[in-house]
Amino acid sequence: MKRFLAVILVFAVFGGVALAADADKTSADLCKNVVDPYDSVAQKTLFFKAAGKDNELDEKEFEADKATGKGFVASFEKWATIVAFDKDGKKQIDWLEADAYRRDLRRRVLAAHDTSKDGKLAGDERTEANKALAAGRFARVNRRRSGRDSRGSYWDRPEAIKQYDTDKDGKLSEAEKDAARKAYQARRELQYYDKNKDGKLDEAETAVRDKGRAEREKRRKEFMDRFDKNKNGQIDEGERGAIGEYYRNRRYDANNDGKLDETETAARDKANADREKTRKEMYEKFDKNKNGRIDEDERSGIGDWFRNRREHETYDKNKDGKLDEAETAERDKGRAEREKQRAEARKRFDKDGDGKLNEAEERAYRESFRSRGRSGRGRR
Repeated sequence: MKRFLAVILVFAVFGGVALAADADKTSADLCKNVVDPYDSVAQKTLFFKAAGKDNELDEKEFEADKATGKGFVASFEKWATIVAFDKDGKKQIDWLEADAYRRDLRRRVLAAHDTSKDGKLAGDERTEANKALAAGRFARVNRRRSGRDSRGSYWDRPEAIKQYDTDKDGKLSEAEKDAARKAYQARRELQYYDKNKDGKLDEAETAVRDKGRAEREKRRKEFMDRFDKNKNGQIDEGERGAIGEYYRNRRYDANNDGKLDETETAARDKANADREKTRKEMYEKFDKNKNGRIDEDERSGIGDWFRNRREHETYDKNKDGKLDEAETAERDKGRAEREKQRAEARKRFDKDGDGKLNEAEERAYRESFRSRGRSGRGRR
């Protein structure tokens, strides 16, 4: 009987401690000091302690600090997220970059969960924010956004100031920025609508341009009407999720009625399963150290692997899992045609005729393909 009571007592003490630990983990306030409030002074001290003698945090130091559970790195944070703010590409983060990352994190969390828009998280807002952080929903950053942030504003760059600073005061005023935007738009429109290449838009070309402007404005208005739920004139962080969901589903909406029926849903689910299968195969092939991500030294060959998969799906007409002689010949012909098109496109942008693209020519070449993609999506 005494032994039985002793077992009950031990379970009550240590079981209670374990349950309390689990409860603490579940209800941990992950926002505190990191997001709301963001205590930059205390975090700066912790950062330099984690960064060591060179005052810059690398991946090894990041993981070691995270393992302590009481340093600068929070439990929900990932190296891939913070290193997106690395300006010089050394794969090390200084305090200014770490501070920029944390402020961006705070902005994104508040945008998603500060429903009262008072600049802080309280009650259910804080509960939901903590759940989101624990689930890793803010463990990634928008690469395009973080790339812009890490390089700084375009208008602060020397080349922009040199080109658009008309009053020569060393910076761009709002009026100069607005003039630069209008000049850029005019150049783009001239390039696109000047069909006879005489350097100006005649009456017919102007009419086509104005029609294009009206169509773009109509699409923009439809887009905002659909996704700007709070009608504040912009797409907030909390509204962006619906955009991705809409466009992911739209490709399967065969009858274009704005919703997916049973057949369309099945097609979407099959496509999702195929993508997940591809992702799993890729990780099995390239994630050599099995850490759940593709590291820098593991990325070699991924592009070729995806390209071969796409070609296999395109040219394997009899779906026997391999390319026969005729299918291989068709694939090689397609490769040659695409390479010829790329060479011709690059030649058009080689303005100085030296056989290669300099930085400006390369930028124009890439922008041409991006704009072609955007106009294609608009037409669709």
